Amino acid sequence: MTVRYGASPLALVLVLVLSAILMACAGGTGRVGAGVADLPTESDITPDQRRAFLRLELASGYFANGQNAVALDEVKQAIALNPQSADAYSLRGLIYNRLGEPELAEDSFKRALAMKPNAAAIQHNYGVFLCQQSRWAESQMWFGKALAAPGYGERLKTWTTQGLCQRKAGALADARDSMLRAFEMDPANPTAGYYLALLMAETGEWSRSQFYLRRLHASGALTPESLWLAIKAERRVGDANTLAVLATQLRTQFPKSPELQLYERKAFDE
Repeated sequence: MTVRYGASPLALVLVLVLSAILMACAGGTGRVGAGVADLPTESDITPDQRRAFLRLELASGYFANGQNAVALDEVKQAIALNPQSADAYSLRGLIYNRLGEPELAEDSFKRALAMKPNAAAIQHNYGVFLCQQSRWAESQMWFGKALAAPGYGERLKTWTTQGLCQRKAGALADARDSMLRAFEMDPANPTAGYYLALLMAETGEWSRSQFYLRRLHASGALTPESLWLAIKAERRVGDANTLAVLATQLRTQFPKSPELQLYERKAFDE
C-alpha cells in the first residue's frame, strides 16, 4: 500500500511544516512572544523542508512502482533533510516491511506515531504491518484508531483492509461486518463487493452471496474468481441456466484461469 499525499504539492508542504510552526507559539495559545502568530505561507517553508518533500514524493512513486531499493534511498534522504517528517518514517516502514525487515519496519512506524500519534493514515499503515505479522488484536486496535479519527478520508480503505485482516485471522463474522461497512460506503467498489460476497459464502449465506455477486457482475466487474464463486452460488441456490451462462463467460473470457480448470473438474467444494 502506498501513502497518499493528495493533489496539491504546496498544500501538502504546508501541512508538513504546520505543526512545527505552531510549536513555536508560546504555551500552545497561538501567540509568539507578545504578538499573534501569523498564518503559515509558502515563505515559511525552509529549503530543506521543500527538498525533503520532493524526495518523499519521489520515494512514494518508486515504492508504488515496486522499486524498493530506490524508494528507500530517497526516503532516507528525505529524513536527513527533515528528521521530523512522520510521513517519511511511515513510508520507510512500508518499504522495510516489503523488503522483509519487520524489526526495521516497526521501528519506523513507532517513530512516525511518536511524532504524529493521531495521524489516521499512519495508524492504518501500522495496522497493515501488524496484520501481516499475524498480530491480530494489535492490528484491529490500530485500524479502530484510524476509523475513529475525525475527518479521516480513507475509511473505505481501512474498513476493507480490516475485513481482509479479520478473514485472514479466521474471524469470518467480524470480517463480514467490516466488509459490509465498506460496501455501504461505496457499493460500486469491486474489492468490497467481491469480498463481501465471498464472506457471505464462507459463512453459509449463499443467497446473499448470490445477490452481491449479481450486483458486482451487473457493474461489469468480472474476474475469474468472482465468476467461479457465482457458479458455486448458482449451483446451490440458483438455476442451471444462469450457471451455464456464467460457465460460458468463464470459459470465453478467462480460458487459462485456474478457476476454469476447477470448473472443468467439477471441483465445487475445493
